[in-house]
Amino acid sequence: MNILLIEDDITLNSTITDYLKFNGNEIVSLEDGDKAIDIIDKTNFDLYIIDINIPNINGLDILKYIRQKETLAPIIIITASMELENFKIAYQNGCDEYIKKPFYLEELEIRIDKLLSKKSEKNNIVKISHNITFDMEYEELVIDGNQKRLRKKEKRLLSLLLQNINKTVSNEIIENYVWENEI
Repeated sequence: MNILLIEDDITLNSTITDYLKFNGNEIVSLEDGDKAIDIIDKTNFDLYIIDINIPNINGLDILKYIRQKETLAPIIIITASMELENFKIAYQNGCDEYIKKPFYLEELEIRIDKLLSKKSEKNNIVKISHNITFDMEYEELVIDGNQKRLRKKEKRLLSLLLQNINKTVSNEIIENYVWENEI
């Protein structure tokens, strides 16, 4: 997983970075808001971990900036701030988790795992229209809250097309996937 960490406390930044790298993640760690904006413009991340009180541009403004650019990636706010207003603003602007310092690294890991499991659950269901959804994992079509039975080839065709939204799918690919090379 590709993570952006923005924390100005060098010791805490290093500790979190080492812990997340040890768990197999790729980390870009920064200590100030200006550099963060530059990186955010150039790279998409799977997860953002942001301190509120950082130099140049504060974490809440960075949160707003990310949500204007990218709406899906989870954002965790970490802070020593005890102000209720910061908590409210963070959630109003789209943070997914809010952790007060000091915290255990294992607590951070648990919250990350929880956010990513929610994200993967959401990614399995494709909303085709306001009343039609398709569960990619179970290949179930739901219309107006009712599950519709589809034949195997219909499921495979719908799944293939939904995996390739806004892309052209050739006849050859459809034949190979839907009919499994048995035409």
